[in-house]
Amino acid sequence: MTATDEHPCASCGRFGPLVAGAGRERTHGTVAALLEAGWIVACPAGHRRSPDIGAAVVAEVHERLPVAERRRLGRVDRCTTCAGELSMPPRRTERAVPIADLPGVPVTTIRFDLPSTRCPSCSTDQVPTRSIEDVRQVVLALFAPDAGGA
Repeated sequence: MTATDEHPCASCGRFGPLVAGAGRERTHGTVAALLEAGWIVACPAGHRRSPDIGAAVVAEVHERLPVAERRRLGRVDRCTTCAGELSMPPRRTERAVPIADLPGVPVTTIRFDLPSTRCPSCSTDQVPTRSIEDVRQVVLALFAPDAGGA
């Protein structure tokens, strides 16, 4: 295993490989998320903590999850595809987001239960702007150092 395949332990800073851990579930505000297969750093000192990769996972989720836009002076969300006004009411939606592009990290999926609204012009489903921070917070909670392991 190379140094790029190893991650620092959140407890002591020593490097260890990622090993399979239990999936976990978190909720924040309007969003619930289930991490299907978690990872933990197998520290040589015996600690078992989640790797500190929350910010990288947030960036990947943001790339893969369609999110409405809010114009500076507008009070209404706009579609990311056609810029149409999102006038339809939000509804609960389940959406799976694969996490596959992080170097040295095994592939997994996060399943979200979140508000979604459909554009009446182009039919694109997207997360309302009021829930964007909840998505970020729930992903960070899934990958907090104390989220998995012992």
